[in-house]
Amino acid sequence: MLAIILPIISAIFIYVFGKYAERYVGWIATAAASLSVCMILSMVTDVIEKRLIHDTYAWIPSINLKLGFMVDMVSFPIALIVAVVSALSCFYSIKYMENKRGQTGYYANLLLFMAGMIGVMLSANLIQFYLFWELMLIPSYFLIASWGVSKKRLTIGFKYFIFTHIGALFMLMGILSIYVFTGTFDFAELPRVSADIPSTSILTVFVLLLIGFCVKMAIFPVHTWLPDAHAEAPTPISAMLSGVMIKCGAYAFARILLSGFGQTVLQTSDTLAILGVVTMIYGGLMALAQTDIKRLLAYSSISQMGYIFFGLGVYSTIGATGALFHVVNHAVCKSLLFMCAGVIMHQTGTRNIRRLGGLADKMPITCAASLIGALSLAGTPPLNGFWSEWMIFSGGVFSGKILITTIAVVSTAITAGYYLWFLWRAFFGTTPKNLENTRKPSWLMRIPIIVLAVIAVVVGIWPDLVLRLLSAPF
Repeated sequence: MLAIILPIISAIFIYVFGKYAERYVGWIATAAASLSVCMILSMVTDVIEKRLIHDTYAWIPSINLKLGFMVDMVSFPIALIVAVVSALSCFYSIKYMENKRGQTGYYANLLLFMAGMIGVMLSANLIQFYLFWELMLIPSYFLIASWGVSKKRLTIGFKYFIFTHIGALFMLMGILSIYVFTGTFDFAELPRVSADIPSTSILTVFVLLLIGFCVKMAIFPVHTWLPDAHAEAPTPISAMLSGVMIKCGAYAFARILLSGFGQTVLQTSDTLAILGVVTMIYGGLMALAQTDIKRLLAYSSISQMGYIFFGLGVYSTIGATGALFHVVNHAVCKSLLFMCAGVIMHQTGTRNIRRLGGLADKMPITCAASLIGALSLAGTPPLNGFWSEWMIFSGGVFSGKILITTIAVVSTAITAGYYLWFLWRAFFGTTPKNLENTRKPSWLMRIPIIVLAVIAVVVGIWPDLVLRLLSAPF
């Protein structure tokens, strides 16, 4: 509970009293987020020993609803990476947002955003899950609409809100349908009571939930909100949106659909696998067409979510485990790449890739970190992304989907293509005259980048560091 309560209390404190010490609100937010990381880490021994943590408290007895929190080998690693990326984003923001208006509101919303995402991961019932799902939507809307980088921020923020809220309403209809048929909201009871849902209605309930999760994951064709929102948001928030928020949909797929609707997932696995591959290819081709750094990374996220969706949809143990592993790996590497993009934008004043060049000598750490993040997501060994992608594609083979898996593997060349193009244009070649005096970035922005790059390398060399904490939810 402290992992969720500390950011919420800190957000209220910063918003009410932060105006008296506005210079230090970033440090206060970073400290609060770091404490939340420590609270989650304190449960690592229980997870390693495969002990389920399931605490419940009386809430609404009339509908058999308890306030509950659950930590297991599905929720723990994802909640941890959410907290880590959020804490690093707070730290990164100290320099990146130092001259921006409304510091107290910015950090208060950032912490509430973080609390909502962690609450989604640690909720023990469907209603609580939905309430936290909506909690992460509201502050993220304000972060885009109030601190966006262009004059279109209100329009883009509204588009983001409408898309994700409509998706959440579909999900809510599915949740209420589950309660009507089973009489419970409890995740722990879902695998047992889902058999009570009539066969004539189970596909409808499944589709309602799936639509909500697909919108959050930005799966084709309900993806159009993501490139605009992620490109518009301030870079630390883009790192959170693309790095961890869209993973809430993947977690929900694993927690609810794989554990409670496994037979339906199996029956529809061909369709789900094809949808995942279409998303991979579409996102990759759109990324190839971009000259804006942040839009390239945003479309890349769509493509990468196709990998995760494919791994979950083929309904095999290694595929689902690989998909959850890729949730962690993509969170690390995409947050890393967005922060590297933020450094480039902050120091050069441009986000147009065609106007960059020769930055490797001026930003060697940023160059090396970008190379690590890009090669990892392109599936290059021995970096962390290689292992999760290998497991995802192995899941496709084990489930008998040879042709569609082959297409998915071939599509990884697109990922390598747009990332290598970006790296070459930004860091190598001739330096434009207007960038010759570019200065090195602040250590306040370089430290989070170094931390994420080290995680990517260490997990790549020692994947069991994360895999021992992960388990398919069936």
